[in-house]
Amino acid sequence: MHPVLFHIGSFELASYGLMMALAYGICSWYLYRRLHYIRLDKDTFWNLIFIAFVGALLGAKLLYLIVSWPEMGTTFAERLQNAVRDFRYGFVFFGGAIVAIIATIVYLKKKKLPILQTADFYIVALPLGHAIGRIGCFLAGCCHGKPTDLPWGIIFTDPHSLVAPHYLGKPLHPTQLYEVILNLILFFTLQHFYKKPHKDGAILAFYLAGYALIRFFVEFFRGDFRGGFFLGMSPSQLIALLAAAIAGVIFYFLKKDISHAR
Repeated sequence: MHPVLFHIGSFELASYGLMMALAYGICSWYLYRRLHYIRLDKDTFWNLIFIAFVGALLGAKLLYLIVSWPEMGTTFAERLQNAVRDFRYGFVFFGGAIVAIIATIVYLKKKKLPILQTADFYIVALPLGHAIGRIGCFLAGCCHGKPTDLPWGIIFTDPHSLVAPHYLGKPLHPTQLYEVILNLILFFTLQHFYKKPHKDGAILAFYLAGYALIRFFVEFFRGDFRGGFFLGMSPSQLIALLAAAIAGVIFYFLKKDISHAR
């Protein structure tokens, strides 16, 4: 595809970085236009956006390094050099989500704001941003799929892309585009249910269950290095199961509260 959109002298605009910036900007605009749904002042709103963004970057990079560390070289020095060589690539979504959520909860508790209500408001935009970010993955060639004979297989030929060298020139599952489509479906579904009366935490639980299902499914078609496997499952599939379990716990307590209210 097009890992670098254009060069101006020594400067190059990476497609992945551009799409991540667009995802951040579009999601911020989307949420800002809907501030009337929740009682948040503008300073707190932008503080939460910043905290979630920085937490997502750091967490996604950290989990990538943990999962990929054995593959990054033969010595500690070589692995460390490869880890810091290019910060633009190499992120694991679940790592970013976990750190962003923890950082956001800490801030909300400090400000004494309702955690579940605020989470429901922000989480609606997450699959939208994720879908835009996955377009960046598609352009860069990262998070690619396994070889396939299906008619919609995508062939990457650019040697500068992040596709594994032995997969260049072969039709691959467009796993990035699978996630784009599925995340957009999840986004419109969350947006629909958010506008209806719901218990605080229900939208968060719906997202956790929905994305867990998406990621667990798409992982079967991924062809890039997935980290170590346990019981035939990748680290992301194990985290997806944990996310689904957390969603189940939230739904259980929400249902219990409704039963008690009756």
